[in-house]
Amino acid sequence: MRTVNPPTGAIHMRKIGNKLATAAALLAVIGIGLGGGTAQAGRGGSPQAIQLAIASGSPDAIKAELERAEFLVCGACVDMVKPLVDHADPGIRQVAAWWLSRRGISREVRVEMLNRLSQPDSTAARNAADVLGEFHYVSSIPALAAALSNPIFSGEARAAMARALGNINRPAVIAPLTAALADGDAQVKAGALLALQKVSGVRDASAVVPLVSDADADVRAQAAITLGTLHASQGTAALLAALREDSSASVRRRAAWALGEVHADASAAGPALQTAAASDPSPLVRSLAAIAITKLAR
Repeated sequence: MRTVNPPTGAIHMRKIGNKLATAAALLAVIGIGLGGGTAQAGRGGSPQAIQLAIASGSPDAIKAELERAEFLVCGACVDMVKPLVDHADPGIRQVAAWWLSRRGISREVRVEMLNRLSQPDSTAARNAADVLGEFHYVSSIPALAAALSNPIFSGEARAAMARALGNINRPAVIAPLTAALADGDAQVKAGALLALQKVSGVRDASAVVPLVSDADADVRAQAAITLGTLHASQGTAALLAALREDSSASVRRRAAWALGEVHADASAAGPALQTAAASDPSPLVRSLAAIAITKLAR
C-alpha cells in the first residue's frame, strides 16, 4: 500500500470511482448495465415528428419524440398517442401514459382505464393498470387493489396491477401488495415483490421471507432483492440458505447482495459469503459476495 497521500484530485476521482463501483454492483444485482441516453425533454417536439416516430414502430423513437413533446400543445397529437396505451410493447404503453398524464384529458383517460378494471378482458385491464400506474392517482388504489385479487384476470394482468400500486407509492398499497404475496400465481407474487421494493414505509417483511425458497426462481430472486431493499435482517437465515444452496446463480447473487444490505452479522454470514466469494461458479456471485463482506455488522 502506498504511504504517500494522493493529491486532492486523485481523492475526488477515487470517490467517484467508488460510487460508480457501488452503482455497478447494484445494477448487476438487478441485471442491467450502465449506458444509454435520454432525449431532451420538452424540446423540439412536433406533430410531424410524433407521427413519423409512431409510424416507424420503434420504441426508442417513440419514446424520444414524446419526451421532446412533453410540453407541446397539440390536440391532434392526443389522437395519435392515445391508441398507444394498448400497444404490444410495455415501454411504449408506459411513455404514452406518461405523456397523456400531462394533458388536459388525463382525467377522462383515467376514468376509461378504471372502467376497464370492471371488465373481463385481461389484456385491456393490464394496459389500464400500466396507465393508472403512470398517472399516480391515489384514488385509483381501491380499484387496482380489487383487480389485483380478482381471479378473473390473468397472472400477467394482476402483476401489472401490483406494479401500478407500487408506482403510486402510498401507505394504502402495502396491505394489498402484501396479501398478493400469498397468491398461487408466480407472476403475481413476483410483481407484488417488485412493487414493494418501490413503496416507502414498508416495515414488516415477514411475508417476504418464505418466498426466498419459493418454487419459482424469479420469485426467489425478487424476494431476495426485496429483503435487501427493505434492509430486513429477519431474512438473514433464508438469504444464507439461498446463497449456499440455490441452483440459480441469479438468486445466489441477489442473496449475496441482500446480505450486505441487511448488514447481517459477520459471525453468521461471513463464512458463507467468504466461501461464495472464493468458489461460487458465477463471477457475479463471487464479486457481490466480496462486496457484501465489507458491509457486515461486526
